[in-house]
Amino acid sequence: MPYPIRLEECTWKDVQSALQEGYDTVVITAGSIEQHGPHLPLVTDARLGEELGVRIAGRLGHAFAAPVIRPGLSAHHMGFPGSLTLSPETFTRILEDYCLSLARHGFRCLVLISSHGGNFAAIEQAAPNIQENLTRQGFAIEVIPYVDMEAFVGGLQDLLVNEYGGTKEEASGHADVVETAMMLAVRPDLVHMDQAAPGWMGDLFEVEEKLFREGMKSLTENGVLGDPRRATVEMGRRALDYQVQQMAAQIRLLINERQSKK
Repeated sequence: MPYPIRLEECTWKDVQSALQEGYDTVVITAGSIEQHGPHLPLVTDARLGEELGVRIAGRLGHAFAAPVIRPGLSAHHMGFPGSLTLSPETFTRILEDYCLSLARHGFRCLVLISSHGGNFAAIEQAAPNIQENLTRQGFAIEVIPYVDMEAFVGGLQDLLVNEYGGTKEEASGHADVVETAMMLAVRPDLVHMDQAAPGWMGDLFEVEEKLFREGMKSLTENGVLGDPRRATVEMGRRALDYQVQQMAAQIRLLINERQSKK
């Protein structure tokens, strides 16, 4: 029988039956509650993370999407009012507890993804330790992190350039044209396009170290990396479809690689 993809919408009997029917995978998404310029809400990464998690779980098949982890690691956004952040220790512990809870119920594949760039490094660092600890406790489980931030951002930049005639600088990685478009597609009521304005425009990966060391305000006064003004609903729908397709394909490869090594 079909089950809700969102784990939180299931009953415990749903989950029990699904496990017996081979639903062995859970996608765990880490988002954030942080500023996204003057035109997007603090919940942007969490809301888009929910969308990604649910859609990717649907593509993987026999999979659930766990409740999005929020807040995340957003210390570099704390110069802007309303932003929330966890300490790295708290964030890692939440990941560990999510995974342990799901392992105890019998899930065998836990996919860790992020909709917020500040979480990628922590997930990459934590995943092997979580895997080792769960294996030591006797759980037959695979912890699969998707932590390719360059592909996460770069793929959307390529889409903008190739299909919409834009520039990579418009999609510099935060509250930019593509992220704004995706929010227009899923929560248009929270987007204030009359407030949309360009911010810092350049190559995010050239200033990544400065960003995390000195904070977002060292690059942009309005909290935007890129230029959101050309965002449309159609662009957002296309970008979500594209990103889910790309991420799901890469995650399948990671799962297959892990299984082939057994």
